[in-house]
Amino acid sequence: MSDDPTRRRRPRDADEEKPSRLHFSPRAIWLVGVPFVMLPLFVGLYMLGQNPVEPLIEALDNEDRLKRQIEDLKQENSELQQDIDALGPGQFGIEKRARERLGWSKPGEVVIHVPDKR
Repeated sequence: MSDDPTRRRRPRDADEEKPSRLHFSPRAIWLVGVPFVMLPLFVGLYMLGQNPVEPLIEALDNEDRLKRQIEDLKQENSELQQDIDALGPGQFGIEKRARERLGWSKPGEVVIHVPDKR
């Protein structure tokens, strides 16, 4: 046989064997190749005393804690906004709250505290 590019190849007979070739999809290569490389890496780091999984677990725990903290702060923010809305417009509501909770008074006023009967 020569390597003449103009020469046509003859068609294969049905009973001739086709050469077998393995074809792997990129997904199959990732599914097999990544663990094949990462597992020895993790085992080696673990044997050297550097646990590669522990920081990941701590990061996930920290993420959960921060999400709970965000939810708590959103709830507190909502309650404070309701409190602000309850004061009403203008300074009257703020003055009333300051007088009730803090015992403040205007200049020249006399504040009398009456103890509760409990």
